Amino acid sequence: MKKIIFTFIFCAYGFLFAQDMQDELIRHVEENYSNILERIPLGKEKLFGFENRDIFNQCEIGNPIRLLKIVNGSEIEITNEWRVPVLINNQYITLLRVIELEQTYEIVDMGGRVLAEIIGNHNNENEKISFMLRDYKTRTDYISFEYKSLNDRNFYKIEPPSEDLYKTTEGISLAEIIELHNIDNK
Repeated sequence: MKKIIFTFIFCAYGFLFAQDMQDELIRHVEENYSNILERIPLGKEKLFGFENRDIFNQCEIGNPIRLLKIVNGSEIEITNEWRVPVLINNQYITLLRVIELEQTYEIVDMGGRVLAEIIGNHNNENEKISFMLRDYKTRTDYISFEYKSLNDRNFYKIEPPSEDLYKTTEGISLAEIIELHNIDNK
């Protein structure tokens, strides 16, 4: 019964992730990300994926990716956190970590240069990554282009850069991810 309720809530959320909410998130990030970029120490730009500070003004904001997490070993929780890609010339450079606090957004940090590159290799015009599930216990990230149900195998383990995500990994369901998460507990 719990899974059915979760499936309904998750599906409803997935379909009702209001465009205006996403637009508000993007608007906030676009208005504030330059402050985060300026905090990069002089000479350390390459650690964050930038050749130099002069290209900061060429940055664009990509599609926000909502984070999910496993709680209580068997439930998936939608968090108030997103990874928002920073792009230059359609290349994913780094990720901003954005959280929602009391109906306002805040950019709390930046990083994940390698993860940004991997995500950039899998995003395309027709399919944007909507969700990322981070399993801290197994140190594994999964992405989903859309959400249909718990039984659909539409989550994909993030692997090192490859030509085609679908060729490198078979889709996996949330139920299977939870099963993998709990293997070490046995």
